[in-house]
Amino acid sequence: MPRSLTTHIDSPREVGIRLKSARLRAQLSQRQLAFPGCTAAYISRIEAGARIPSLQMINQLALRLEVSGQWLATGVDSGTSEPAELIEAEVALRLGEIEEAERHFRAHLQPGDPARAAALAGLGQIAFRAERWPEAIELLEQALRARGGNTLVDPGSVDSLGRAYAMNGAVESSIALLRRAAAEAAEAGASVEQLRFAVLLANALIDASEFGQAETALAAAIGIAESTSDPITTARVLWSQSRLHSMRHEPQLASRYARRALEILERTENDSYVGMAYHLLANAEIESGNAEEALALLKRGRELFGRDLGRRDDARFALEEARALVALGRHAEAARTAASTVELLDAVNPGDRGYAYLTLGDVFVAAGDSARAKVLYEQALELLLEHCRRYVLDAGRRLADLLESEGDTAGALRVLKSATVTA
Repeated sequence: MPRSLTTHIDSPREVGIRLKSARLRAQLSQRQLAFPGCTAAYISRIEAGARIPSLQMINQLALRLEVSGQWLATGVDSGTSEPAELIEAEVALRLGEIEEAERHFRAHLQPGDPARAAALAGLGQIAFRAERWPEAIELLEQALRARGGNTLVDPGSVDSLGRAYAMNGAVESSIALLRRAAAEAAEAGASVEQLRFAVLLANALIDASEFGQAETALAAAIGIAESTSDPITTARVLWSQSRLHSMRHEPQLASRYARRALEILERTENDSYVGMAYHLLANAEIESGNAEEALALLKRGRELFGRDLGRRDDARFALEEARALVALGRHAEAARTAASTVELLDAVNPGDRGYAYLTLGDVFVAAGDSARAKVLYEQALELLLEHCRRYVLDAGRRLADLLESEGDTAGALRVLKSATVTA
């Protein structure tokens, strides 16, 4: 499952109203509330509904105003008070101070501690960020059980659990969890959470090549999005629509939706989301035959990530760069990029890794390195057979072509038979 856009507020206007109300109640001016990275002018724009603060910014403002971040973001409070230590841990986590956050969370792991569920969720989020998928799954599952299985108490943890399942190759578990969460949100009339889970479910279904079900989930998301003026909500739906058209090999439509999402995202404060939008648009441009444009988009996306570019996203960018270079006939550069990409793919979930191996095999074929390509096609076929049947036949055909070119007709027939039967 790719990185998705996160709807963390109900609407910019309502966030602005609540921020101003809390600030006046605290008897603070905009200048007094300001802090490094958040000027008085920026606070003024948030209060006017003209800016969408990041979740990190919301939590920092909430901490200074002594209100909950959930209330400031959505107008809904959980009704439970957390120890100050856990609030500090959440802020530390958002600021990247992992050791500090982990210390606070671990202080509340004893059975009977009322904050145990939140502490488990916090540690699960730390493991998730470090891409330690099995550990993240275990901790986040424990947190969910400790909350009686209620997916709406902490939607962010459920979001991460769904992604961790997918990254660990358990796509069916991801779909089941997100379907349940979307249904619970709909039953509770929680439109923000319903939209969040509907879009996540659509993306998980796209990854599983269940395009009909993905359309149904997206239709539900579009219906909710039409009732809100939140631009991030609109961008999330456009993002998912672009992915759906890309997987269906409809690059013009994929590009159209990606560009519309990008226009919205460039007005937000989250550079990493904008960076992934550039990546998505580059994919569509390669499919449309605009490889030079795709390289420029990928370069811009990398710049936006800066030091926040992790191994998984680095691999995704490098994969598209290799594809673009092949399309431009720059085979030697493509092979060098592909070789470096292979080393990054251990951070990618098994299904995506299988598709990446298939794509990189094509790069090495174009570069004239059939031996390297054959190894990659074999690895691709093995992973795709187990995790992503949609591309099994493609991998089987390409491996069979290579074997046949080497004179191994019997081997080519065995591969084709295996791929055809299991596809």
